[in-house]
Amino acid sequence: MADTSSGSQQGVFSEGQEVEIVNLKSMPKYNGIIGKISGPMTNGRYPIKIEGRDKPFNLKPNNIAEIVYEVSRETESMFSMIERKIEIDRIINEFKLDPFAILGLPYNSTGSEIQKHFRKVSLRCHPDKCPPEMRERAETAFSKLQAAKASLTNAKKRLVVNEMVDRAKRRVLKAREDAKKRQEEAEKQSKQNEKVRKLTDAEKLLKLLARDKKEEEDRKRQQDILAEGGVDPLKEAEKEPQFHVQVRAMVKEMMIEREWRKIQLQKAANEAEKKAHEEKKEKVDSFKAAKKKEEDWENGRNTRVGSWRDFVKGKGKGKKKKKRKQLKAFKSGQKVEQRDGDRDYIKRIKTEKVKVKAL
Repeated sequence: MADTSSGSQQGVFSEGQEVEIVNLKSMPKYNGIIGKISGPMTNGRYPIKIEGRDKPFNLKPNNIAEIVYEVSRETESMFSMIERKIEIDRIINEFKLDPFAILGLPYNSTGSEIQKHFRKVSLRCHPDKCPPEMRERAETAFSKLQAAKASLTNAKKRLVVNEMVDRAKRRVLKAREDAKKRQEEAEKQSKQNEKVRKLTDAEKLLKLLARDKKEEEDRKRQQDILAEGGVDPLKEAEKEPQFHVQVRAMVKEMMIEREWRKIQLQKAANEAEKKAHEEKKEKVDSFKAAKKKEEDWENGRNTRVGSWRDFVKGKGKGKKKKKRKQLKAFKSGQKVEQRDGDRDYIKRIKTEKVKVKAL
């Protein structure tokens, strides 16, 4: 099992030692995170290096707890097959994105409690300690359990979960307050009269971002109230068991929402990349077409110049002049055959003697 103490020798720690951050009032979200001593104590504080943070924390010994791993024979004792099956089924059926639910721990569990509980649960579902008929499901459950433990012992991932849990608590609290202000009949009537329009994914995403911004403003306002000595409503709400049930449901909803956001952002990135690629391709094709036209014009220059020279050199040569026909003068009394529709007739023409010049 894993346990914590205030230090191996009354708060004395060695460099590289694995410790847990505890009792931080200024930044409570870092409580329960495991780090390592990165150097000797300076001015009564130890530098603590945690994953995902560039600069180490400089903490007093009373904000550091040593992690001690102990394994007792009682913990390693064999569990009954019924207990193993129940535990394996529970882990497999738990929501896969919530590491606390998979481990079966409350959200305020410390790092040492997580290590201790993981050791206990892993012995129940370890594939080597299960009969052959349960081994396949035991492997699935054990892999899921290991992934949950890795998420909570990773400082960066633990910070994300801690922040989400804190936001979920405040959302549940606000939802309770809003529910008291609304009357049931008025709510039903408003739902009947309201024309619901299905939002697009983009509109839904913008609405969620606006809500996040408002929640952040409310959180800062609440911090200012607490700094002035105000009462934290979360402490009163956390005393109720139903509040924790609602918080767990809200965390699940928020995790699903986060995955949906990732998908939508990835879609938007893919569409932007596709559009940029099409615009680039269009520019390249336009440039190639213009270049080809210019090359065709240059390649046809010699042909055009040669044709013009040939035309200029051969202009007027080799052409036969057409003989102009001379018109004959009609004599007086000459008979001329004429046609009028389908009828032929002979007409005598009276003319005067004129000189007819060649046209």
